[in-house]
Amino acid sequence: MYEFRCFLPLSRAVPLWGGISFEGFSVIAFHPKKKIHVDEWVNAVKAGKLTGAIKAGHSLRKRGPWRVLCDNEGFMKAAESKKAHREAKVNLWHIPARSPDLNPIEKFWAWLRKALRRKDLADLVAGRPPLGKMAYRQRIQRMCRSAKAKQVSGNLCKGLRKVCKEVWQKNGAFARS
Repeated sequence: MYEFRCFLPLSRAVPLWGGISFEGFSVIAFHPKKKIHVDEWVNAVKAGKLTGAIKAGHSLRKRGPWRVLCDNEGFMKAAESKKAHREAKVNLWHIPARSPDLNPIEKFWAWLRKALRRKDLADLVAGRPPLGKMAYRQRIQRMCRSAKAKQVSGNLCKGLRKVCKEVWQKNGAFARS
């Protein structure tokens, strides 16, 4: 039995912030550091990147206000961020802490990492040189725009509805056998 592990060198790390909907994945920001900070987020919101991603992922509503499910990142709770969200007509719904079953984007990231590792392995087997950072970023963008990414994100959003319904019916308890 063989075990393959694929480690991403820091030189190829591509910090990405995005969101999913029933209609696909949308990139909000590629940023230079491992973690996005309040000022970077506020600038992205003010530049229309958040609302652009929302519009791209929700064809039924092109004008706000919008409700967005998000995790509990500190930069989203900062006063400057809250002000930018209000101006953009975006109301954030925060997922309860330590509730990965209620966070479909984490499942999307897992799918994306697995798909990227498969591509890296295929490159290795074919004897192709490793991609540089810009080429790797382009690969990520292509994968995020693919029909498969759209299908995965739609399924994850449907799964969230199912999980929420189950939690509601069990009065807050979640247990899947």
